[in-house]
Amino acid sequence: MKYQDITVETDGPVATLTVNRPDKLNAMRNETADDLRAAFAALEGDDTIRAVVMTGAGRAFGAGYDLSTVDLDEGCELGPVLENHFNPLVRTIRRSRLIVISAVNGPCAGVNVGLALAADIVLAADNAFFYEPFAGIALVPDGGNTLFIPRVAGRVRALSMMLLGEKIAAAQAREWGLVWAVHPAESLLAEARAAADRIAALPPLAAQRTKQLVTAATEDALDTQLDLERDYQAELSGTPEMIAAMSKFVG
Repeated sequence: MKYQDITVETDGPVATLTVNRPDKLNAMRNETADDLRAAFAALEGDDTIRAVVMTGAGRAFGAGYDLSTVDLDEGCELGPVLENHFNPLVRTIRRSRLIVISAVNGPCAGVNVGLALAADIVLAADNAFFYEPFAGIALVPDGGNTLFIPRVAGRVRALSMMLLGEKIAAAQAREWGLVWAVHPAESLLAEARAAADRIAALPPLAAQRTKQLVTAATEDALDTQLDLERDYQAELSGTPEMIAAMSKFVG
């Protein structure tokens, strides 16, 4: 299967999905989310695949949504973007039988934070950081951020991160519980693959049911929260404040 924005490599029971837009710091466009969802669907149908590593090409995991794809003169409807592209991807990752490891190899911003945290295990390079820029461009966090971060890091840390717009370094993210382990950048992918190999060697149904139980216990509100993010983002899309902030942001 051909993809526009990602590469898919399989090696035994492990697949690696790499967002391949390094010139854009792997910023996500609608097609990127669709590619990832299609890749997961294909891997779901392959009984030999047990685990997936998600990462980005080059020096970034992902710079958030690619705002250069938004035509401000034509209006800005972000509600349908979430409903049709990104929320289905978050749900796919969470509900996949596959154990998903995100290897955050550099800057991770906006919707990419949600995608990283949607994984079952999060590993980060020592030079990575997590960044929520939404309020600064008159929008709200999406991609599941408003569920994942408060559930793990707590309400005060989540709101401070989102409203102050400070970059959270990998070591601090580990202290908060957002990241399982931090590795030197040069060894991150090898560490992610080693973890994936360990998981792939487990009895598959035991790993799958464990994921399902923990997800059910901790994130029963995922659908409701994704819908709420969609609705609030739709409300803010196209406001004068948002248009002005985004025009300045994209330069």
